[in-house]
Amino acid sequence: MRTLYLEPFSGVSGNMLLGALFDLGLDFSRFKQELAKLNLSGYQLSLEKTTQSAIAGSLFKVELNGLYAGHRVDEGVQHHHGQHHHGRNLAEITKIIQDSNLKPTIKKSSLKVFNEIAQAEAKVHAKTLSEIHFHEVGAIDSIVDIVGFFIGIDLMKVERIISGTLVDGSGTIEAAHGTMPVPVPAVMQMRLNSEVPFRQRLDVATELVTPTGFAIVKQTAAQYGALPTELLPEKVGYGFGTRTTGHLNALRVQLLTSKPSQKETLAQSDQVIELHANIDDQSGEQLGFVLENLIEVGVYDAYFTPVFMKKNRPAYQLTVIFKPTMLDQVCELVLQQTSSFGVRWHQLQRQLMQRSFTKVMTKFGELSLKIGQKGQFKKVAVEYDEAARIARKNGLSVAEVMQQALQVYDKKINEVK
Repeated sequence: MRTLYLEPFSGVSGNMLLGALFDLGLDFSRFKQELAKLNLSGYQLSLEKTTQSAIAGSLFKVELNGLYAGHRVDEGVQHHHGQHHHGRNLAEITKIIQDSNLKPTIKKSSLKVFNEIAQAEAKVHAKTLSEIHFHEVGAIDSIVDIVGFFIGIDLMKVERIISGTLVDGSGTIEAAHGTMPVPVPAVMQMRLNSEVPFRQRLDVATELVTPTGFAIVKQTAAQYGALPTELLPEKVGYGFGTRTTGHLNALRVQLLTSKPSQKETLAQSDQVIELHANIDDQSGEQLGFVLENLIEVGVYDAYFTPVFMKKNRPAYQLTVIFKPTMLDQVCELVLQQTSSFGVRWHQLQRQLMQRSFTKVMTKFGELSLKIGQKGQFKKVAVEYDEAARIARKNGLSVAEVMQQALQVYDKKINEVK
């Protein structure tokens, strides 16, 4: 499981999160291609490799009409050299995201963050959700920050996020509604009944945790606390903020992998759910859509089997295999998107080969390999998505690219021996 560990020792914001992902190796070109599916215009992105306090990292910016759009004041209003951007209400933001060509999982996660902030703003200003207009959250740069974060973790295949304690500044800041205390009102509201660990620094008299940053962490972190001992850092990255604090203003992130153990060569066992539903009155296009959505939410496998039902009706049996914690989510998706009136499932034991990952540099580019091992028996497989991308780029077949990667791996192993 690919895990992202956040260290918000100097706060967290949308642009800091994205800067950190780019510093870990997120491909900027691929990111922009995916972001273009939002069908928004009027902005430019910049990514700068720079240093702060002698530490190397990445500074991500969104520029609107030539103005720098990175200063977070409060979630109600955004300032750009004294100017205000046109606000959008939640319905407008939802339409922009829903009408895009992004993956359903990215749309769903992005809208959860916007709803989190909307609920907080409505409470703070004593208004209904429909009355709240977001100048910061509705501005293009914040849509890019929020949607872009979920594009980034999707491209990097991050499956879990863990966060340390969020550290905010103190004192007050000047906002459109007047002088505001730190934490700003929207952040303070989102902290209520929240498990997100939080503390303040008295030596930093400004805002470090923005509503956007807090909402993303609150909606995505599976757990909080210190770095899990069973995981090892694979890469580390720094995403810089834009405020001058007198200290290193950065978010540090780590990409983690499972720590090898003495049982590495043994098979692993766990439990899975196998769910079934019989369907005899939907088109192939509709059923294909169901499979796509199941795969995107993270099930282990999903497929259809031709069957004959009562009265000799030809039909399809849907089978979905997934981890037990996803039972409610998968049941809801199947019942919502298929014509079935019910589903059935049972719990199974499964045995897995111990898995690890490595990279090889071929003459076509770098490729990831998945290695499975049980005792002395080993399997090596090339990551298809990477091989397909390189094959298209070089006008080759996927088989050629995979063969080259396996040859490089075999040579590397033989050299070690």
